Amino acid sequence: MTLNQRLKKFRTASGLTQQQVADVLSLDRSTYAYYESGKTTPDIRSVSKLIKIFNISYYDLIDEPDPTTTVNDGANEEDEGEKMHIYELSKMEKQLVINFRMLSPAQQEDLLFSLSSSAFDKKKKPRKSVETDEN
Repeated sequence: MTLNQRLKKFRTASGLTQQQVADVLSLDRSTYAYYESGKTTPDIRSVSKLIKIFNISYYDLIDEPDPTTTVNDGANEEDEGEKMHIYELSKMEKQLVINFRMLSPAQQEDLLFSLSSSAFDKKKKPRKSVETDEN
């Protein structure tokens, strides 16, 4: 499978549109479409962002064996049932996950702390309803 085919596979499996991915990459949709058609190849900065967006490893994207992979006897297999896939989320939740993945680890921790604090602050009044998928 080629890089462009893997890009399309990971994007569609994530339930994202080309426009959503292009927006995160700060590209025109047509530029991202060229990546998926094989007309052009993403630069290293875009590859780094794509890995975060799709929550995959570099080796998943380039389809080369991971040199750190060792033989697994099955005793330490990760429970796939516990993973939540991005395509199971609403449009707003997907955007939140994408934006979260683009943050540094320190920024992620700060955001989580801030969200936890505000979620339990009973004095804070909720904002007026924002547009959701149901509206």
